[in-house]
Amino acid sequence: MGVTAAPPPAITAEIAPGILLDSRRALVHQTQGWMAVADLHYGYEVHRSRQGALLPNWGMGQCRATLLALIHDHRPERLIIVGDIMDGSGSVAQTGAFLDNLRTYVPDLILIEGNHDRSGLKKGWNLQKAHREQDILFHHGHHGIAPPLLVEDLFATHPQVTLVTGHEHPAVSLRDGAGFKLKLPAFVQQRIRPEMQNWILPAFSPWASGGEYTSEYEPLATWACAPARVWRLA
Repeated sequence: MGVTAAPPPAITAEIAPGILLDSRRALVHQTQGWMAVADLHYGYEVHRSRQGALLPNWGMGQCRATLLALIHDHRPERLIIVGDIMDGSGSVAQTGAFLDNLRTYVPDLILIEGNHDRSGLKKGWNLQKAHREQDILFHHGHHGIAPPLLVEDLFATHPQVTLVTGHEHPAVSLRDGAGFKLKLPAFVQQRIRPEMQNWILPAFSPWASGGEYTSEYEPLATWACAPARVWRLA
C-alpha cells in the first residue's frame, strides 16, 4: 500500500514582528489572526474570453487551490481580500460562486472593494471601502495611498500606522547577466511619512505578471515571492 506524501511546508519570511509573508503571496498576522491577499481578478479567463481573447481555463482553479492551501496552513480567523476580487462584469457568476464556497473555510470573510469589482458582485456581497485591524488599515489603493479621513481616525488612537494596499501588482525582474530573466511578484514596504508605512501586496492572480513599482516615497524593503522561496532584495 502506497504512502501518501506530506504536503510541502509553508515558505514564509517575517517582514515585521509577528507578521509573515508567505511565498504564495499572502500576508499573515500570527497573533491578530488575519490573512490578507489582493488582486485575485477571479474569472479573468471567462471575462476576457467574452471580449474575444482565447485563454485556457486554468486560472480560477489555481487561484482557488492556492487560497485553500493557505487557509489550511495558516488557519486564519479572518481572510481579508484587499480589492479586485473579480476581473470584470463577465465573471460575476463565477466570482459569486467562488466566494460562497470560500466562506465555508474561514470564520470571517472580509471583502474590500477594488476598481475591477462591479455592481453585480456588490449586490450580493458586502464590499467595504476599507477595513481596520488595530493599527493597520486595509484598502485597495486605487483612490490613493492614504485616504485622509480614514488615516486621521487611526492616528487618534495609534502613534504609528500601516496601510496595506494592492492595485499596483508589484513585481521584480532578476537577471543573471547572460541573458536569463525571471519576473516574480513582489511585496513592497515604503515609508510615507515618519509615523506611517505603506505595504503593497503582490497580485494573487496567476494571470497578473505585474511590473516594476516606482514611487516618490522612501523605500524600506522589497520582497520577491517565488514558488518555494521568499526573500528580501533590498
